[in-house]
Amino acid sequence: MDEEYDFVVVGAGPSGLQFARAVSSRSDHSVVVLERNDALADNDKSTGGTFPEVVEGYDLPDEVVMSEASSVTFESPSEQSRHEFESYVLDFPRLLEVLGEETSSQGVEIRTGARVTEPVVEDGRVRGVRYRGTGSRSETEVRGRVTVDASGPSAVLTSQLGLFDTDDARHGVGLEIEAEGEYDTDDTLLFRFDHEFAPGGYAWTFPAGENAFKAGVCWMDAHHETRAGADSIHERVERWVETDPRWTVERVRARHAGEGVWNDSLNRRATDGFLAVGDAISSINPLFGEGIRPGMESADLAAEVAVRAVADGDCSRARLREYERRWNDAKGWSWKLQRVVSELLYDFDADQQDEFVRRVDGLSRSAAERLRRYDLDPLSLARLYPFKRKDLSKLPRVVSYLGV
Repeated sequence: MDEEYDFVVVGAGPSGLQFARAVSSRSDHSVVVLERNDALADNDKSTGGTFPEVVEGYDLPDEVVMSEASSVTFESPSEQSRHEFESYVLDFPRLLEVLGEETSSQGVEIRTGARVTEPVVEDGRVRGVRYRGTGSRSETEVRGRVTVDASGPSAVLTSQLGLFDTDDARHGVGLEIEAEGEYDTDDTLLFRFDHEFAPGGYAWTFPAGENAFKAGVCWMDAHHETRAGADSIHERVERWVETDPRWTVERVRARHAGEGVWNDSLNRRATDGFLAVGDAISSINPLFGEGIRPGMESADLAAEVAVRAVADGDCSRARLREYERRWNDAKGWSWKLQRVVSELLYDFDADQQDEFVRRVDGLSRSAAERLRRYDLDPLSLARLYPFKRKDLSKLPRVVSYLGV
């Protein structure tokens, strides 16, 4: 007998679990979440840096917060800019466990070790998915009135359904060391734009509790190749961790690695019987790579639309694309603009990196807050970026991103 639910959610990251959490808090619809890892905490691929919109906006308990900071700092080879913002570093595995425990207590079924292989499509409508359990060669089919792809950068369903072309998107990789030791910057989230440590990207350090910190590097594949030489990302992270006098490592307690796949986020997010949220449909902000906040926001918005659609018995694309329209209204143009800015920023030379940080330092408190929220107007963003004549060669690519 086929297993049937109102909602089938693929992926138990922040977006998938928040979708299930929002549905179960708003209705008594049945929900199953399928997670490929054998335990929720095995999905440990995020730095966990975030802001009050997540911790307070989604009512997260203190136990998922590793550390709090009072500022965000941008650095370049020779400059520094610090802005006072309340910020947090989350214990990402514990966050997933807590969200899972809460949704389970609300009646959501969570199946771990469930590797989804393909969508079930009948008469052009998504009816559910097929998956294999850990160690199993046979497939199980589970059906739903609405299927939700929250599988992250793997985009298990959206790529097969032709909603997100991951081959045509931008790709990046990140590696982080979590360490114990002396750490002098525990009051700030530190981001460094410096090709010595992060060619074609940025390096970071975040506080991670008493005498503990996270330090990592990420880069965009399209830009680092021309600057990285033969060094691997492992070598760059080691250099970043070992050479800065503001911290010393006594013990490495974990290493985390992950990938990012993104475009300007103006993708189809809905079709008949189907929605996509989080990184499975490129919700990540393309400028600074923040994923938790927009992922959970996309899930919350999708759940609001989907609950009403199921209650009314209409799960067509015409009905579900209200979520798509609302996302595009809230984020679409802004995210498109952020992508253009990121393409320029990560390809700056050292002088431009220094000038960018100087200009960020000159922002007013309100303008800096708008930058943090990704809603600086185009003119203000343009004033931040120190263009050189060599950047004229990038104009065709920039124009293509804007769709002009």
